[in-house]
Amino acid sequence: MRSRALLAYVGSKTPNLGYKLEEFISLVEVAGFEVAELVTQFAKTDTRFYLGAGKAREIAEKDFDVFIAYHGLTPLQIFNLEKLFKRRVIDRIYVILSIFEKRAGSLESKLQIELARLRYELPKVKEYLRRAKMGEQLGFMGAGEYAIDAYYRHIVKRISTIRKKLEDAKRGRVMHIAKRREAGIPEVVLTGYTSAGKTTLFNRLVNENKLVDGRPFATLETYSRALDLWGKKIVLTDTIGFIDDLPPLLIESFHSTLQEIIDADRILLVIDGSEPPEEIARKLETSIETLGEVGVDLEKIIPVVNKVDKIRLEDVKKLRGVLGRYFSWFVPVSALTGFGIEALKVVLFFQVPGYSIVRTSSDDGARGLRVGDVVFVPLRSNGPTR
Repeated sequence: MRSRALLAYVGSKTPNLGYKLEEFISLVEVAGFEVAELVTQFAKTDTRFYLGAGKAREIAEKDFDVFIAYHGLTPLQIFNLEKLFKRRVIDRIYVILSIFEKRAGSLESKLQIELARLRYELPKVKEYLRRAKMGEQLGFMGAGEYAIDAYYRHIVKRISTIRKKLEDAKRGRVMHIAKRREAGIPEVVLTGYTSAGKTTLFNRLVNENKLVDGRPFATLETYSRALDLWGKKIVLTDTIGFIDDLPPLLIESFHSTLQEIIDADRILLVIDGSEPPEEIARKLETSIETLGEVGVDLEKIIPVVNKVDKIRLEDVKKLRGVLGRYFSWFVPVSALTGFGIEALKVVLFFQVPGYSIVRTSSDDGARGLRVGDVVFVPLRSNGPTR
């Protein structure tokens, strides 16, 4: 039987709040909880209870098993709410972490998630240890001072161990990227908001059968395959999706995945074109901001609007206005039906480093991919692609 969760949002009433809360509910359900109720309070968060004290006392009388806050809770807020509710208290960061833990596949992604969870828990354990030493009763969380102190020392030691292992993995990844560049093989990375259809597009482009389930964060680790574009070899890599208000803790923990995006020669930014324009704008902004935070240049991004089989032609044209804040063009595709895939491959051929452009007459014998009087000829250098 699933735990019944009472969800709470405290903050300003923004135009896109409805979408954020729908996504919040979806994440909680994917994490395995049953949503009993969603409570909103349009005010500043209370430093003691997150909610206002009166609202918190009112919620304490409701029927639920676990309280989940939209924003990250401080150790003090968790302590006070658990003492008041006599029930478990978590936040959206914990929910995302629990989803990650269920879906991690590779050893590296498992280590990254464990590191994020331990760093998330550390301030809370510190607060409980401080209060235990002061002789306070810890109520719902229940352990004694020595048990908490032992767990705190375990967390600190384990964090150090994981960081060393991830540094080793990072060095291996850097060497792999260096070898690829020496061989002159460019890399294209798929990224974008979670559930935009990145993995479906990846499968379509490289004829793979990677898991697609339509729920957030089906992909947690990078996954690469070779793609042949009329004799031009590239590496295509699928990566983790973004989400609104993605905690910095998670961005830092998934450094290796983000490094793959930073080092890529081109980035396919996949956008779900079947959603309402305001939702597309919100998710596009989140994706661009996240890429900007890790130092990605907009010039490397190829915008791909997916799921156009679900909308009308005039709606596709209207998307120019939505994407116009960042891009002057985009490639419309349907990863599901195959519409636009060949056009996308041509764009990749043109955009990805590794070929030179030669204008030629029809009888000069130049070999390469011919488009009108332009021939794309393979570069002979085996040096780096950038």
